[in-house]
Amino acid sequence: MVAYIIASREGGGLRLRIEDLDKARCKSEHINQLLFDLEYFGFSWNGPIVYQSERTKYYQEALDELASQGLIYPCFCSRADLHAASAPHFGEEVVYAGTCRNLSDRERNERSLRRASADRLKVTSDPLSFDDRFQGALSFDLSRCSGDFIVRRSDGVFSYQLAVVVDDAAMGVTDVVRGADLVSSTPRQIYLQSLL
Repeated sequence: MVAYIIASREGGGLRLRIEDLDKARCKSEHINQLLFDLEYFGFSWNGPIVYQSERTKYYQEALDELASQGLIYPCFCSRADLHAASAPHFGEEVVYAGTCRNLSDRERNERSLRRASADRLKVTSDPLSFDDRFQGALSFDLSRCSGDFIVRRSDGVFSYQLAVVVDDAAMGVTDVVRGADLVSSTPRQIYLQSLL
């Protein structure tokens, strides 16, 4: 509702995107219920509904672009490894300590025999600043608040961060309305936008 009010006040419109990359969690009955609920309450959107599950080719192109810039590396850490690491936590997120960032080719080959890798994006310590309409001026150092972050999971599913940046650009999104609990996604998305 907040997004609808802001878009209307600014003379814009809403786009509807179904973020269904993780097929195990995104069931068609939930999507159908969501569409029914939105229509029931009188919400409308501009343009066709975009399903992320139909756009993996574009996410792969973005990943290839980042790899061509030398910014992607394989990560073999499990969730248990990440939680056991001594890296500090930012909010509820584990800050990645860079465990796999500087592995040699030999080490990467050895680890790939034991487990599939995720793809991580190298970040810098340069501050990323932006103005949030509700929280004011904010600044983040990605190296301290997330560390290098995953752009494709070890099961091949593209990350939310990468997918929404590619889709926001394709859909002409100019403003994002999100809860304060998700504000830490903003600097990662701004960083990805700057690279792509």
